[in-house]
Amino acid sequence: MTVDEKLVIKRILSVGSAGIKKTDLRKEFGEIDSVLEEIISRGEIFVDKRAGAYYCWHRESYVQSLLNSDPRFKLTYEMLKSMEETTATLASNISNLSRYVLEMKNEQQSSTYQQQLATSSASGGSRRSIPSVSDFKKEFDVELANSASSIGWVELAKLRNQLCEKLGLTSEEFYRLVEQVTGQNQDRYELSTGGGEGVMVRGLLHGFVRCI
Repeated sequence: MTVDEKLVIKRILSVGSAGIKKTDLRKEFGEIDSVLEEIISRGEIFVDKRAGAYYCWHRESYVQSLLNSDPRFKLTYEMLKSMEETTATLASNISNLSRYVLEMKNEQQSSTYQQQLATSSASGGSRRSIPSVSDFKKEFDVELANSASSIGWVELAKLRNQLCEKLGLTSEEFYRLVEQVTGQNQDRYELSTGGGEGVMVRGLLHGFVRCI
């Protein structure tokens, strides 16, 4: 940057939002068109026509000049500022909501863990053994044969009550094993929709089962 550019920029900056006429700059510095073009190309200075004369503003003052002189620009600017504040508020609310949800999740996980510790402690620290799919299939087949109706259908809820008590399973574990057994042996088992509980197949609740 040359000395002339520094002096010109300093002079324009000194007048603030009022701006300074190009003709006044010429009186002070002489022929400055090439210098102004260079500064304008870098976005440091803005030139605009006001009341039949060309004025120069530093970029730090140009927006304020428009706010003072152009009602439509002021309205647009205030609308944009309002939108920016609304967006910032919304972003803050979303951040707070995310943090709240995360805290709730952590609390639930901590509570679940404490319950598991208490259950383990109450049972002497022993760990339940979940049967393998093949072992569960054997027990499943026995109960299915014993509970089948004349047409072979059995409600899964009935089998759940029997096998969860017999094998020490939770409902989630029971239905997970049912899905595995019936999924791996589709030629042996048939599921039917209905019932108050069961396994989901293609988006539908299937609460009855029978051997084919």
